[in-house]
Amino acid sequence: MNEFNSKKVITGLVLIIFAAGLLIDKMGIFPDFPLFKIATAILLVYIMIINGIGRHGFLAITFPMAILACLFSKELGIAMVSPAIIILVAILIGVGLSLIFGKSPIVNVVTNHHGGNWNHSGHSSTIEYSSEDGTFSVDNNLGERTEYVTVKNLRRGDIDNALGSLTVYLNGSTLDPNGAFINIDNGLGSLKVFIPKEFRISMKCDNGLGTINTHGNYSCDESSPLLSLDIDNGLGTTDIYFE
Repeated sequence: MNEFNSKKVITGLVLIIFAAGLLIDKMGIFPDFPLFKIATAILLVYIMIINGIGRHGFLAITFPMAILACLFSKELGIAMVSPAIIILVAILIGVGLSLIFGKSPIVNVVTNHHGGNWNHSGHSSTIEYSSEDGTFSVDNNLGERTEYVTVKNLRRGDIDNALGSLTVYLNGSTLDPNGAFINIDNGLGSLKVFIPKEFRISMKCDNGLGTINTHGNYSCDESSPLLSLDIDNGLGTTDIYFE
């Protein structure tokens, strides 16, 4: 079983467990056994796994942990603490850990075999270009950010958004004659990607509990290079605009 199908099967099983726990809990079959809480815990743990530190930063771990703490506040002995305070503490800890252990945002630009690096501190996102290889990468963890990406003869791109709001404009980019591939990954945030309508498009979508929307029309000219989009959306909203 390939990675794509495995992820869908695991997600399906987790959702079934969550639904069964909710139903049994509401039926009152086991009044002294908090099945709904346990099912919710399984769902949140799964979210933490698929949005792990390596991909989406510490906040993708601490935020679900805060929800778990709110659900089991009596069992943990923190019932006197407001849920809003628990969530705020989790966010602050997540941001703090990201600032301490996270990578410094870097912009890499390569042109005519000469490169330049600029460090932008104080942001939870990174963007990397390589005009020589026709590649780019945009990674946003937290906060609101807009990026204008212009790559000539684009071959491959990666757009990754965790809990923040990210808007990416590809206007001005051109495709490699052999085509291009862009991996789009959105976790719990809001992601908007603007793609020139002149591009010929192929899309593969993997959506969890969130929403994937497309707006506008793209080219169907078979003689044009093909841009393949692999869209993976978790609990957030992904909007793809062709204009």
